[in-house]
Parts: sequence; structure tokens; C-alpha cells
Amino acid sequence: MLKWGILGTGNIAHTFATALQVSQKCELVAVGSRSKESAEKFAKEFNLKHSFGSYAELLTFEHVDIVYISTPHPQHYELALLAARAGKHMLIEKPMAMNEVQVRKILGVAHKYKVFVMEAYMYRCHPQTAKVVELIKSDALGQVKFIRASFSFDGRPLGPSSRLWRKELGGGAIMDIGGYPLSFARLIAEITQIRDASTTAELIKVKATGYIQPESQVDEWSNAALEFNNNITAQLFAGIFSDTDSSVEVLGSKGSLKILNLWRPDLPQLGPVQIEYTEYGKKKQIIPIELDETNLFVYEADAVAEAVIRGQRQCKFMTWRDSLEQVRAMDAWRKEIGLQYKEDTEFVDTQDEYF
Repeated sequence: MLKWGILGTGNIAHTFATALQVSQKCELVAVGSRSKESAEKFAKEFNLKHSFGSYAELLTFEHVDIVYISTPHPQHYELALLAARAGKHMLIEKPMAMNEVQVRKILGVAHKYKVFVMEAYMYRCHPQTAKVVELIKSDALGQVKFIRASFSFDGRPLGPSSRLWRKELGGGAIMDIGGYPLSFARLIAEITQIRDASTTAELIKVKATGYIQPESQVDEWSNAALEFNNNITAQLFAGIFSDTDSSVEVLGSKGSLKILNLWRPDLPQLGPVQIEYTEYGKKKQIIPIELDETNLFVYEADAVAEAVIRGQRQCKFMTWRDSLEQVRAMDAWRKEIGLQYKEDTEFVDTQDEYF
């Protein structure tokens, strides 16, 4: 059993803690928060014996093998460095950090201290995503040509105090949910081999538009057009002001597929867990996904546990190289619409090495 500690007590921490209680490979043993009161309340809810009123205290607790960093985005960087230097493995909620410099630093320190680290794009560990990859690798679509991916929801009722609308907490559509469609487009492009070449697919162009709210100074929505060096293009959308379509489509030379509910297949209200596959000229097929487990985050926790128990420092579902390419693309997308955070201009720790 892999023994977990959770840093942070917000909504996503509760969601992941519930998954750890279901997992047969993981055990939640401790929680840490900036507030002793918050940590004790969380510990009581999940029947934990150990709660800490600071993140540093949890990181010195010898009975924790790995920590889940669930705090707001800007706190990931410092906590990841502390965790790595304390010898703790890490699952870091997406995005891993605010920019490429910070991600390279986290990975460099993780490499030095020989700890596991993964960026938590949980949908990548799910059987539905695995089936999409299988279909594309089997040439069911032929040569992939175009990817369309969207993620949006109405975050306005959360109000101006929400992390989502506060720039100092890394708010905005791109940083909060834009990484999902971006990571999917990159996944599909990278598993589609470049014809007559052994080179890995690379993102070579990002063009974007978006709207940065004058009051909050974070992006309410943004579109991005991507071009890869294997002639695949993609159109992405992320928005936090409206609850609309969040499906994905992949078009190829022989056929296409569409997934209505890729990001949160654990929530049935968002759509069935299935893939719509169409071979051109033929009737659409519905491919249902048979699941032994419905909790999306259990798949992620178990994938991490399997990797750590095997002595690996990376997980196949989201490797270090993948996280580096992801943050570079995120930085490029933000630059296109003029979205900058204070972390983009801050002095960065020079202790230890960069990856």
C-alpha cells in the first residue's frame, strides 16, 4: 500500500481523498494545511489520525510516502521543491507550475533527489482515453488530420472571491481548464507517427485569441489554433463563463471519432462513457467503455501507485517530457493573448539544478 499525504483541503483535495479511500493500492494517512483548524476538520471527515497545521510538518512525517499537492496553482512550485528535498514522491495537480522555468526546476530537483513526480491530468489514466489511443494506433481513422477539443463551464456563480477569478491565485480559463484540451491534442498528435520519419511529433505553431476581463485581469475565454510538424492541426476552446459543449473530435483520412465526456467520465450528467466512431461512408458506431471502477481519480491514484512501487520516477500516462512540452505550449498560448502572471517575471531559486 502506498501511503499518501494531501497538501491542501480544497474541493479537489476532497475529491482525491475519496478516491484514495476506494483504491486497493493506496492509503490516505495524513493531511496538511496552512490552518490547523482546516486540517483537523479534513482529518475528521476522512477518519485520519494525523493532521498538520503547516505543509512543512506533513513533509517531515515519516509515515507518508507520497504527497498530493492540491493547493492553488501558484503554490505548487515551492511545495514541490520542499517535497522533493524531503524525499517525498509527488502527484501535483495540474498545472504542475505557473511556467516552464518553474516546471524545469521541479523536475530537476525531483531528478536530483530521486523522487517520483507526475502532473495530475487524471483523464489520461482512464480506460476511455486508452480506447481512443488504441483506435488511433490501429489506423481506424487513417492519417489523423484535425483535432477539436473544448472545455468550458459557468464559473460566474462562484463569485469574485473564487480562486477562478483571482489573478494572484492563478485564475483564468487557460490555467484552470485550457490544459485539458491542449494535453489531448498533444497526446493525439504524438501517437500519430510522422510518415517516413522517426522524429517525435512536435507543436510548431500556436495562434490564439481571447478575452481578458478588465476587473479581474484573467481570461474568461480563449481559442487556440495549433499546428504540429506531422501536418496535424487542432482547434481548442476554454471558457469559464458559460456551460456549453465540452466534447472532443478527431478527424482522419478514413474516419472520425467523437467523445462527449472525456474530461470527467465519473460524472454521468456530462454524458455517457462511450466513443462515437464513424468510418466514412458507413453508419456511426457507438463503442461503450466497460468499467470496473467509476471513480475517475482511482485510476490515477492506482497508476501512480503502480509506478512508484516498481521504483519508477515517471508515469507512462504523463511523463516528465510530456509535462515540459505541455507547459511550453501553455506559455505560448498565454503569450498570444497577453496573459501574464507575476511568476513570469520573478527571480527563480538557483539552488539545485534545472531539468
